[in-house]
Amino acid sequence: MAAERTRPSAPPTGDPAGGSIRERTYREEEVAAILRRAARLEHDRPITTGALSLPEIETIARDAGIDLGMVRQAARELDEDRGGGIGAAIAGAPVRRTFERVVDGEIGAEDHERLAEEIRDVLSGPGGGFTGRTSSLGRSLTFSGFAGMSTVQVNVGPRDGRTLIRIGVDRSQLAGGLFGGIVGGVGGGLGAQVGWMLPVLLHLPVEAGLGGAALVVVASFGLARSIFARNGRGLDRALDALADRLEALAQRAIATHPPPVSGA
Repeated sequence: MAAERTRPSAPPTGDPAGGSIRERTYREEEVAAILRRAARLEHDRPITTGALSLPEIETIARDAGIDLGMVRQAARELDEDRGGGIGAAIAGAPVRRTFERVVDGEIGAEDHERLAEEIRDVLSGPGGGFTGRTSSLGRSLTFSGFAGMSTVQVNVGPRDGRTLIRIGVDRSQLAGGLFGGIVGGVGGGLGAQVGWMLPVLLHLPVEAGLGGAALVVVASFGLARSIFARNGRGLDRALDALADRLEALAQRAIATHPPPVSGA
């Protein structure tokens, strides 16, 4: 007769009568029911820990076997969907954007020169016009400068066993120049001229003058929005590519660091 197969259980513990207590086992359908109920309880449990940072989300994803690159891509797409808001819808592009990458391991000060060179190479590429300077503080590297009328800041530094790469762009000055100059200057000035010329010189109704002035303002706004959106898309592509290249550089630099020497 074949020996009966039993599931492994915890070591038996003695009971008051001197016997042993066998650990409870569950049939397949009971296991499924327990897991379903646990999932419902987990879903219904209120979240008390607050929001999670991207590194914390990556830790959860790593434990679940999810590619961290996909987590970062999903986070970037979520930021793009939410980051614009009403302002981006009106202006044609977000006025401010942030690009982030997180690398396992920490860079050292000896890696700054290569990273700074990469920053200068990428930012001087698309159309030129980039000016700025890099500075080091401890093991952190910072670049601050301008791309035309947009402010760009790059920060690369270690934090809690990882290297955080953050690139921020602020296009407030560009938006003010374009919308203030084109809409206020061209639209307002030319629109006012059209507004009085149509009724006075062409003897058209006053409504035609008002409509012509409004049309000029709307056209100038569309022009400013188009220029701002095109500039924003081009700069964002360059900064996103820079973040990817800095991430790759940091990964290679960390991989070549000698392992830490344990104390005697």
